[in-house]
Amino acid sequence: MESNYISFYDISITVLWIIIFLLIANSRRKKVKDEEIKKYYLRNVLFKFFFSIAFAIVYLVYYSGGDTTAYWESGITLNKLFMKSPVMYMEQMMGSNELIKSLGYFDVDTGYPPAWLARESEAWFICKLASIISFFTFRSYLAANVIMAFFAAMASWRVFELIIKLNTHKKNVAALCILFIPTVSFWCTGISKDAVVFISILNLLYYVFDVMVLKNKISIKHILIILLSLFMIYSVRSFVLAAIAAALFMAFGARLTKNYERNFIAKLFLRSLIAFGGIFLFLQFFASDFASEMVAEAELVQLDFTGNETYQGKRYEISNTDASPVGLIRAIPESTFYGIYRPFINESFSLTLIINGLESLVLMFLTLRFFTRRNLFSKIKKIRKEEILVFALIFSLFIAFMAGFTSVLFGVLVRIRAPLLPFFLLVLTVSMEKLNKNNNIIN
Repeated sequence: MESNYISFYDISITVLWIIIFLLIANSRRKKVKDEEIKKYYLRNVLFKFFFSIAFAIVYLVYYSGGDTTAYWESGITLNKLFMKSPVMYMEQMMGSNELIKSLGYFDVDTGYPPAWLARESEAWFICKLASIISFFTFRSYLAANVIMAFFAAMASWRVFELIIKLNTHKKNVAALCILFIPTVSFWCTGISKDAVVFISILNLLYYVFDVMVLKNKISIKHILIILLSLFMIYSVRSFVLAAIAAALFMAFGARLTKNYERNFIAKLFLRSLIAFGGIFLFLQFFASDFASEMVAEAELVQLDFTGNETYQGKRYEISNTDASPVGLIRAIPESTFYGIYRPFINESFSLTLIINGLESLVLMFLTLRFFTRRNLFSKIKKIRKEEILVFALIFSLFIAFMAGFTSVLFGVLVRIRAPLLPFFLLVLTVSMEKLNKNNNIIN
């Protein structure tokens, strides 16, 4: 690689940004009123910093580069283009990836983006974000990862506080589910598509629930962050929007039935309407052109990894690879299972997969515990009534299906499925004690 990613200069800029962010985090920590959760604030930030730097080092040392360094080097190329011509820079930032092929923009002084970026607009979008970040980090790659980690930490904290306000989990359990999952913090805190998607999902969820469930007044800030989050997800992995839309539909359907708990006929009618509506939308979705486009896009994500020789690794196969509507429906059970529980521990003997294998063991244990312990039907009933848990279940199952069906490589699977882990863990660790003592703050 031409860039010197780990130098005294690079490390100095990184340390400076870490100090700045820790000062900001400490100031915000002091404003947290709940003394029981205040202790997690700085721990969450440091946890994200550690794994973002680990992410960078693994790619620089173990892989000798990869998609993340390609994004960064292309961002630096755009940075240099700005120095050459701010007008050309803005044209590239506002235009599509097709402009990469245009003559007159890049030369030997600016450098040339990798050719494969010309065929994938999603990757070029990450390069543009990397370019913006590079201005603030003075082209320090490690510092850029730290910035992404801080945004991930802030987004995670918002959702953690949301869970605490909704009172569905014990505070230490909620912290483990939302803040301290190792693989999520590894894959979703660096210069990558996964980080952008994860941060956007969390911000979108928090600000939607803040208005719709916690009943806080909608503000310009809410609208702007929701729109920005939608734009980010659409620009990077638009199929995730389908998972969010389906989960929100079911979640607020559950909220609607809460208002008719004492009217059996009305409650039964609404639940039937929501159930049949969900089934209808589900079938319509798989028969739609959007589903085909979604699968094609997800397969492009797979191609993004499989086309890079640094990601040649262990593969898995599913028995049904038919992308027709009927084929997709038949593939749901197997693909969803793989999306949640693989790679197994015996498939994870590599530096970047070993923790995923251990987490899969934990997920299997918690799933078995969920279905074998007492009060199973009571837990299911309570989950059905809590909007955040309905969202968590539907969203995690949808992402698991897409990840399992399209990934093929374990190295791809663990990255695409990372955003579902906090939500699926929320479902598996739901506390009956907390649900029974729910103070109905949202009613």
